[in-house]
Amino acid sequence: MNLNPVQYFLKRYHSAELKPKELKRMLNLWFPFLVNRISIISISDDFYQMDVLLKHSFWNRNPNKSIWGGSITSAMDPFFPILFKQILLKKGMKTDFYSQAINVQFIKMVKSDVTFQFRINEDEIAQAEKELIEKGKYSGWHAVEGISAREDICVKGKVQVFLRKRA
Repeated sequence: MNLNPVQYFLKRYHSAELKPKELKRMLNLWFPFLVNRISIISISDDFYQMDVLLKHSFWNRNPNKSIWGGSITSAMDPFFPILFKQILLKKGMKTDFYSQAINVQFIKMVKSDVTFQFRINEDEIAQAEKELIEKGKYSGWHAVEGISAREDICVKGKVQVFLRKRA
């Protein structure tokens, strides 16, 4: 009997039976997210939506008392690929996945907590499936906005998701 928590984590993370609550718990315990004060608020049951909170704190603010751009970028980086991977895994398609590029536009200084709402629709999944079947890979841009505690859009970003079909 193997009780290695890392092996268990990786096995569950790549499982089609992974539940949103499990993924939320795993990601909220991920050390880089803890350090940057990134926490997952919610994940929908079908993995088409995820809400992420970047907390403004002493650990991630710059001398202007706004959040460092690197922390903001870290809060946008991995979530679209993770959602795509899980949606496609539930449909029986295993993929390698990552963020190929990120484009961030800082609109206002971020001096409060920031919420990001990651949303994927059926058309985006259909396009990814089509390209994975035809070409064996998919690359597409997906938009997200950072909303401050005052409900202002302070950051706009695009994440280029890359997926490759696993053999």
